[in-house]
Amino acid sequence: MFPKVAVLATAFLATLAVAYPGGGHGGPKPPSPPPAAPPAAPPAAPPAAPGTSNLCCQSSLAPSNPLASSLAAEIGVDLTGVLGNVGLGCTLLTVAGNTCSGTTVNCASTQYGGLINLGCVPITL
Repeated sequence: MFPKVAVLATAFLATLAVAYPGGGHGGPKPPSPPPAAPPAAPPAAPPAAPGTSNLCCQSSLAPSNPLASSLAAEIGVDLTGVLGNVGLGCTLLTVAGNTCSGTTVNCASTQYGGLINLGCVPITL
């Protein structure tokens, strides 16, 4: 009878040791590390002033430049009194990660889908 009690007591204590925090297989598991942060998004282009657009232009010319005045005259755009440069062949900049092989500018007016833009000033991204 005594051996049965000893076996049952040993089995009970072994079960208790495994179930008890810190007992058994080295204790409770350490907390998991927090998940890694997602990679940062590229910074956005600087915000354009109200009513203007940040653009990448193939050229940025003075309104008095013969090429700018000739192209403007061909499509009926008057450059008289234009402040700033004339941007030619421009596309909208949306993210600083965009590559611009031309000149980055901020323009007050866009004509003919970016073919000619008025009141442009250079910007640095």
